[in-house]
Parts: sequence; structure tokens; C-alpha cells
Amino acid sequence: MKFKLDSFKLGAILGIIIPLITIFFVYIIKFPGFGICELIDYLIEANALTKLTSLCILPDALLFFIFIYTNLLFSARGVLMSTMFYAILVFIAKFTL
Repeated sequence: MKFKLDSFKLGAILGIIIPLITIFFVYIIKFPGFGICELIDYLIEANALTKLTSLCILPDALLFFIFIYTNLLFSARGVLMSTMFYAILVFIAKFTL
């Protein structure tokens, strides 16, 4: 089976995974002494959970523009869809937490 770069599924998977990897790197670099539950509690108390999540979505924009520049438009659609998914999660978290 030939690997196809211009697919909606590839863009959606990369669009979901890249912010998670970014959050993981921020966790390792900025908060090395915290456990994951402690970090989430700290971020909720400081009203920074949605801000951090929003900033970690920025690499998706870079990936989106790379896909647009290389004319991989279906992959760009997948990244845009996953970015909208994260935006909805941030919006819900902003008003419930």
C-alpha cells in the first residue's frame, strides 16, 4: 500500500498529535517538579489551563501553512478540523472550569 501524504486522515491525526507533543514538551521544560494531576490543578487555580492549551495549538498553524504551501490541501483540511476541535474544547473549558 502506497503512503499518501495528501489525505484528510493524515492531517487530522497530525493536527491532534502535534499540540499534545507541544504540551508534553512544555510540561518537561517548564514544570519538571509537578505531577500531571498537580499540574492540572495548578493551571486551573491560576486560570492558565486554557491559555496554555491555546498556545500549544500554534504549531498546528505552522503545519497548516506548510500543507497549504506544498499544495497538500486535504491534509490542510484535516489540520484545520483538528484545530477547530481544540478550539471547541478550549471554549468549553473556559466557561466550565
